[in-house]
Amino acid sequence: MNPLNKLLWLLIAFSVIAHAEEEPTSKMAVSAPNVYIASDSEGFSTYKYNAGFFPLYEHGEKYTGVSYQHNYFTQSGWDSSAEVYTLLTKAINPRTGLGYNANIGYNLQNGHKLITTDSNYGFRVTDSTKAELILNRDRVETQNSLNNGIYYTMGAASVEQQVLERLTAIAMVGNMYFSDTNTRPLVRAKLIYDLVPDYGLTAQLRYRQYRDTNTTVPNNYFNPDHYTETMIAFGARKRISGWMLSGTAGVGRQKVSQDPSTTTQLYEFAATSPVASNSYYFKTRAGYGKSAGFLGPNYFYRYVMEELIIPF
Repeated sequence: MNPLNKLLWLLIAFSVIAHAEEEPTSKMAVSAPNVYIASDSEGFSTYKYNAGFFPLYEHGEKYTGVSYQHNYFTQSGWDSSAEVYTLLTKAINPRTGLGYNANIGYNLQNGHKLITTDSNYGFRVTDSTKAELILNRDRVETQNSLNNGIYYTMGAASVEQQVLERLTAIAMVGNMYFSDTNTRPLVRAKLIYDLVPDYGLTAQLRYRQYRDTNTTVPNNYFNPDHYTETMIAFGARKRISGWMLSGTAGVGRQKVSQDPSTTTQLYEFAATSPVASNSYYFKTRAGYGKSAGFLGPNYFYRYVMEELIIPF
């Protein structure tokens, strides 16, 4: 077993013990139906259906259990499917957003086997500084990549610093390692200013940049020599009757390698029910983004997802 898998299993074992010690009368819960649906301007569609069982459950952001997911992809007469089995544990403080989410999955698609993870750990460094460690490993979801078994592993770290009372800066650095020998160093940054704190209205300046170290690999995915994007966005976040509602709308400019800069767009909306141990937990998110892709600067995608957890 490699060090990554050992670490994830240790985190899961630790969580099981912690749950048992902290809450000996912990509830159980099931999570279903969970759905993620997406499509893009290249005709690629994604459908993911997930169900889980949590024998250790305290609330919608703290539980340990297992899940099963069926993935289905289609594009221009082509289709492919995958089965994903995951062991997961999560403990996030709903007020601060800090804590851990650790999981390890087994993905079987087209005869290709892959150990996956989508894990992170957020913690407070000082009263004004937060940090997060991120580890992702999954398949690259394009037709060529799925046919050829291409996957990536990404490690990243981010720091959130409160600069002034109403100004926050966030910076993230990371690297994606693709199984086709390409690597992608990446940087993301945000400046967030609270326009109207009582209503959760913010103005945001966003920046992201990455480069691909090997652009000669087959076109399994969009891999330009260099990509940058700068965006101005406005966000809203408000709690209404216990529900957390949030949204973002942004417009920016992107530059792909030596091509002229073009327009990008981003629109997202999310809703989350109150976090309570004795009630259902529901969250949903929908979004639309326009950026660059295989066929040029006007690539766009849209998605919708929902998750429902029912304790008993």
